[in-house]
Amino acid sequence: MTKAEARKHFRKQRRLLSKEAYQLANQQIYKHLMPWLKELKPRTVHCFLPIHKNREVNTWPLIRELQSENIGVVVSRTDLQQNSMEHFILEEGTACPENVWGIPEPEGESLVRVTEEEIALVLVPLLAFDLQGQRVGYGKGYYDLFLSKCLPNTLKVGLSLFEPIEKIKDIYPHDIGLTHAVSPNKLWDFKHSQC
Repeated sequence: MTKAEARKHFRKQRRLLSKEAYQLANQQIYKHLMPWLKELKPRTVHCFLPIHKNREVNTWPLIRELQSENIGVVVSRTDLQQNSMEHFILEEGTACPENVWGIPEPEGESLVRVTEEEIALVLVPLLAFDLQGQRVGYGKGYYDLFLSKCLPNTLKVGLSLFEPIEKIKDIYPHDIGLTHAVSPNKLWDFKHSQC
């Protein structure tokens, strides 16, 4: 399956999910992810804020749990002129209005900026992923640029409402794969073993 085919297919699959199936998938992802994160105890986790109209994985319960565990939560704001992202610590009570794409973003004068090198683990939004840990996003390249600036040992963990496809055919040298992914059925580890 090509990236374009995967985008089309999984956007449709998201729309077809019933409210109950969507909620169950989110619960299952949380069930696999949170105990692993508690065991890892990363000092900082970069978390995407979900675009509800796109039915992305709902990360808000996860964010609250990470904050209660005293794990620093980092979120981004998009710089549309530079086609890049800036990263900030998400404190409880930080306002996160939606930008022009419907992405919640932190705002306020007291935001604490974080560099890519300070982020231990990145939760990556996905439309699809394959058995080799390659991923399909929305195709804008923001996460490839962001992940390329992270340290080599930064964990890159995709969150997917669906199980992996066998192989994404059109992978390019600048594409950055995942070290792990979490689907409703399991936690996938691409770092230590091939699936």
